[in-house]
Amino acid sequence: MPPVTSPAQPLRRRRSLVCYVFLVILTLIFIAAVGVLIVWLVRKPKKIHYSVENASVQNFNLTNDNHMSATFKFTFRSNNPNHRISVYYNSVEIFVKFKDQTFAFDTMEPFHQPRMNVTQVDETLIAQNVAVSKSNGNDLRAQTSLGKIDFQVYVKARVRFKVGIWKSARRTAKIECSHVTVSLSQSHNSQNILCDADI
Repeated sequence: MPPVTSPAQPLRRRRSLVCYVFLVILTLIFIAAVGVLIVWLVRKPKKIHYSVENASVQNFNLTNDNHMSATFKFTFRSNNPNHRISVYYNSVEIFVKFKDQTFAFDTMEPFHQPRMNVTQVDETLIAQNVAVSKSNGNDLRAQTSLGKIDFQVYVKARVRFKVGIWKSARRTAKIECSHVTVSLSQSHNSQNILCDADI
């Protein structure tokens, strides 16, 4: 007479198999995470430094009804000090802002920044008949009466990091360069404004 199988036995086997598979997956995830952490610590990544240089404003005009036109020129500089990490900038948007308002906007061509590299991009952003808020118009007039303008350069980019053959997932880099002050009487302002980056 064949042995009697309890209905609970197959259920127990299934539960044991599910638990075993779950533990294997969890172990693999843990090993991968530890491996990435070790690689990251061994590589000792350094912060990438961004700055704005040689900024100027040309053809500035602010009408009585608060419409502004101007040409903003500057050099955006990225310094990658890492020996083993390169950066892919897949998409780059660049803005000129005054307080809470965007005056000009443009996109940059995607580019790859190698290891131990300084990349400089000359940018020209044109503001054409931009409606300025009343408070910003008053602040602009106060600044231009002193012969200068203080604005911000803001960069938003989708980036990936490469170490050896490994590439990271895409992430958003937000770079803010505050207090870019330029003289309206000079066509060229030699300066180096450091930027804050959140990557």
